Amino acid sequence: MHVPVREQLLRADTGGCNGLTIAPSCPLRGAAGGLTRGCGLRDRTGVFAITLVLIFAYVALQIALAVWVGRGARSDTDYLVAGRSLSAGAIGMSIFATWFAAESLIATSSEVAAEGIAGARAEPFAYAIGLVAVALFFARPLREGGFITLADFLRDRFGGRTEALSAAVIALSATTWSAAQLFAFAAIIDTASGIGFAPALFGATALVMTYTLFGGLAGDVVTDILQGIVILIAIAILFALMTAAAGGPAAMWAALPGTALRPPPASETWTDTAELWLIPIIGTMVSQEAISRTLAARTPEVGRKGALLGAGVYLAAGLVPVSFGLFAPQLGLPLGAGEAFLPSLAKALFPDWLLIVFTGALVSAILSSVDSALLAVSAVVTESGYRRLRPAASPLALLRAARAATVGAAALAAGLALSGESLRALVMDAGAIGAVLAVPIIAGLAGLRARHAAFAAICVQMATLALLDWTLGEPGAFLWMLASGTLAFAALAAWERRRAPPSAAVGDT
Repeated sequence: MHVPVREQLLRADTGGCNGLTIAPSCPLRGAAGGLTRGCGLRDRTGVFAITLVLIFAYVALQIALAVWVGRGARSDTDYLVAGRSLSAGAIGMSIFATWFAAESLIATSSEVAAEGIAGARAEPFAYAIGLVAVALFFARPLREGGFITLADFLRDRFGGRTEALSAAVIALSATTWSAAQLFAFAAIIDTASGIGFAPALFGATALVMTYTLFGGLAGDVVTDILQGIVILIAIAILFALMTAAAGGPAAMWAALPGTALRPPPASETWTDTAELWLIPIIGTMVSQEAISRTLAARTPEVGRKGALLGAGVYLAAGLVPVSFGLFAPQLGLPLGAGEAFLPSLAKALFPDWLLIVFTGALVSAILSSVDSALLAVSAVVTESGYRRLRPAASPLALLRAARAATVGAAALAAGLALSGESLRALVMDAGAIGAVLAVPIIAGLAGLRARHAAFAAICVQMATLALLDWTLGEPGAFLWMLASGTLAFAALAAWERRRAPPSAAVGDT
């Protein structure tokens, strides 16, 4: 049976928007399918109070670190690409923390528990392939070009119209992704405090906006490293407790049923399989959040090595939730289904104080994603908007514009988050839209400079996806989108080559 692109993105790309709580005993969704808020552990007042205090202390530490690291920013380059100063280690840990969202923990483990190893194809394997592709094919040439955003690159290759359209695509995708993360963070605060979702959302937005505003990408990377360490510690502890409960690695493996390694169901068509792999791979390859780390590298080679390191750490860490889904069901514990699976496992194995560590891992996964998305919006608004309107603006003026764009993006994301359940469709739509940039970006890296072809390819793909997937729900919509964009680009590029004299310029301003 066909799974529409938007439903696949819901499973793989919401980054925790569709089910986070620090209350492992409560269902993560209400009867209407929305995120359950304010439920669960309210009878365990001591745990709630400690958890809430530690959440705010943890975020306060993030703010202090970001402000300290970002204090030397004097230009948009300092703010948006950390002054081109990042090492391979910093890039790798930042990419890992950004890509290892809360959904990497919750959705992956539950899908593997339900479907066996087939549930792990998108995450971690497909996303890891996408990160490797960034390292091998994108990091070096984009860093060598000195670009700040992907929209900058597309302007260089295809002109101003394509830049403007691609900037709008990146801003839409990153804003709705930010909204998803803020929604999840607010749900955790509301669950721990009972203050209500709207006040919790306001607080979550203010906290995240503050450290992103002052830290920029340099502060983002430093906090990503801290958040990545917390995530790794939490999943390592849970894995160790699961292994001990199973009687050791050998006993745990021996108890694994053969059905856990079964192939995908026969009802899954080849188009379903292709989309399941291609959506995360292509979406990752052309993600501003991932590319921005390599653009901030000291050298092109450092960017390539950092992306490879990030892919490796992400894959290694991503196998841990896969192991939860494979081995935990054999422990005989009272485990929940769906999104309640991993929280119920944590509740069964962790004492109360370690549940706080689990909450820290979820908060870290959220924070490491939302700040990157806000900076992605800030980057395209500043470089493809303000800089084009005011080409003579000073570096300090561009820095102020970038920070103002961060505030605006956070406010808009918070407004979108208040839409609640309807946010799910926004997140899925934005994730699919981001992939429409793949054809022109790959063509540009191949040396092609057909400005009409690039602009048309983006428009054709958006129209195809909107019609076949969002409206009709047709099988293979994502594949048709890619095919239509490729054909549109090829046809118009050939037409441009025939009508333009050899010496004619192909870009515009």
